Amino acid sequence: MWRWMGTYSPFQLLLVTPLLTAPLSALLMFTVGGEVDASSLGLIEKEWTRTPGRIDRTHYFYFDFWIILALLSGPGLLNLLVVRWLLHDLPYVRGAAALSLTLALLRTLVVPLGSVVWLVANVVTDAGLLIRVPINEGGGFAPSSLQATFSLLTTSWTSGLGMWLVTLGVWLAYEPLMERFLPHVLPPHERSPAEATRWSGFLKRR
Repeated sequence: MWRWMGTYSPFQLLLVTPLLTAPLSALLMFTVGGEVDASSLGLIEKEWTRTPGRIDRTHYFYFDFWIILALLSGPGLLNLLVVRWLLHDLPYVRGAAALSLTLALLRTLVVPLGSVVWLVANVVTDAGLLIRVPINEGGGFAPSSLQATFSLLTTSWTSGLGMWLVTLGVWLAYEPLMERFLPHVLPPHERSPAEATRWSGFLKRR
């Protein structure tokens, strides 16, 4: 498998890993990522807020910070397999590997939880390090912890989609930029006249 991976680009690996990491993170979040018992810790579970002409009720759901970090980031460790290309002899390929590793670290360790804390939750330290997810009650139905878990997951996936698009852009731009600004750094082999100009599976072309 290690040798087979070497026939593809590190960017290509990052583009296909969500096919595994997204369903795995969902499975883990809904089976392992249960909420913390807020009542036993004396944490606020409901809060009334008054706005002009109405009164809203917000429900708070709490999750262990480190568990959520592990569940959202753990599957993304698959992205770190791009280190395999750092062992390549050619600087051209190692440059692609370094870029890929930077993207992989962002996608794995920074973006998933960072987007959650920034967009839909906040970190509280009243009873340990916890993630608090506020959900407004609507339609006369009280929200559930399942909704809070789904909110965490979809936010993480949405930010992951953004990073996937960034990865796609870097993949498409790498060869043209290298050819323009670093023409002396050669790809694995020179193109033949009939070969496509866009660089895709560069390690596959021997």
